[in-house]
Amino acid sequence: MKSGLSFAIQKYQPRQIELAVATFNERAIRLYAKSGFESIERFQQETNGGSYEFVKMRLHTGVVK
Repeated sequence: MKSGLSFAIQKYQPRQIELAVATFNERAIRLYAKSGFESIERFQQETNGGSYEFVKMRLHTGVVK
């Protein structure tokens, strides 16, 4: 995770990175939180034949443009 984030930040220099993950995927949510992502929103998403709750997470990278 650290290597991927470092690469993305160096290569693309985003101010922030956002992702969405299903709330039942608690293991991934813990990994993202440990990596500095914060939960910012919950929403329902229809996918794979059902409707599931997702959480949007954001990481502020410290890049200033």
